[in-house]
Amino acid sequence: IIATITLISFLAYSSQFFILIPYWLSTPGVSLTTMALYLVPFNIGVAFIFYNYYLVVFTSPGDVPPAWEPDWDSLGGVEVKASTGSPRYCKVCRSYKPPRAHHCRVCKRCVLRMDHHCPWVANCVGYANYGHFLRFLYSVDITMSMHVGLLALRVADWWSPYVHWREPSTAAMVVMVLNFAQGIPVLLMVGIFSLYHTYALCINTTTIESWEKDKVATLVRRGKIEEVKYPYDLGLKRNIQAVLGRRIIYWCWPGQGPLGNGLDYTLAEGHG
Repeated sequence: IIATITLISFLAYSSQFFILIPYWLSTPGVSLTTMALYLVPFNIGVAFIFYNYYLVVFTSPGDVPPAWEPDWDSLGGVEVKASTGSPRYCKVCRSYKPPRAHHCRVCKRCVLRMDHHCPWVANCVGYANYGHFLRFLYSVDITMSMHVGLLALRVADWWSPYVHWREPSTAAMVVMVLNFAQGIPVLLMVGIFSLYHTYALCINTTTIESWEKDKVATLVRRGKIEEVKYPYDLGLKRNIQAVLGRRIIYWCWPGQGPLGNGLDYTLAEGHG
């Protein structure tokens, strides 16, 4: 967590105080209003990064209530093991597992709708904080795009016929190199990660479930089992609403929680 916050802070503030602001102040014709047009949206993005990161770290992904049991009368309330046909049970926690729940060996507990354990947030990403996690990724994507773009404009002045080039100081040059060396890999890696999780969001699946679906597909190809319909894909809009909330206008606003209780889920028609 300390390393992540340090990296975010360095990229967000060193680029402004060592590179952009000194350069704009020494550029004729650049007013405070012009600077604000660039820096205000950028710093709003930084604030979104920090707040969403805080929510991911300190929001519990969802725990199984003590002595919880599935609804034995509901077909959708019981997930059974294919090998035994018995309800899924965690021997470590000594409790039944709700649908889509898995035991995390790092957190040493069962997590509702567990997606993965993320070392960068020192927490599991699951039912209650998956939306915060997505908003954190998207905030990083947008803000880091602005970050790299603003630095690129500073460098592009070298070729501009309208701007008198001024050599950056040694400190500014070092900070600029470090910002590019760290910012571009962060943008690429988080961008790729965001694309994957956007795809998972749209089909209402988790990282663990995607592994399970790959195993099932392999068994189907080998003729071991019959083809199985994934039961949680409800269509694009309902899939997104299940994680980011019912009202579209608030999907990108921090703090919005998921639908339901994390213990049972609406199933697609014809799931079998």
